[in-house]
Amino acid sequence: MPDDLTEKVITILAAVKHIPREQITPESSLAELGFDSLDTITMLFELETAFQISIPDESARSVRYVHEIVEGIRTLQAAGPSQPATPGAPAGPVSPAGKAPAN
Repeated sequence: MPDDLTEKVITILAAVKHIPREQITPESSLAELGFDSLDTITMLFELETAFQISIPDESARSVRYVHEIVEGIRTLQAAGPSQPATPGAPAGPVSPAGKAPAN
């Protein structure tokens, strides 16, 4: 039985591709699921948003199977929080109100 991380990844992939999640297993390849380049970009954006991570381009290009996506996310999460990907975004902690904390 897949763990919570795997289940969440499968749910996101199913939503992006509009297919039943039961068709997706950790051993599924993105090609056999019908992912094209636009689907892959959409999937990466959804994964980055859902897990609050930044997936490096070189990692994104090398992923072929669902289990590789899961392991890549697990590795990125273990490495700790990523820096903001948006240029000009605050690099330090941000308060719930969206403002940098007062010093």
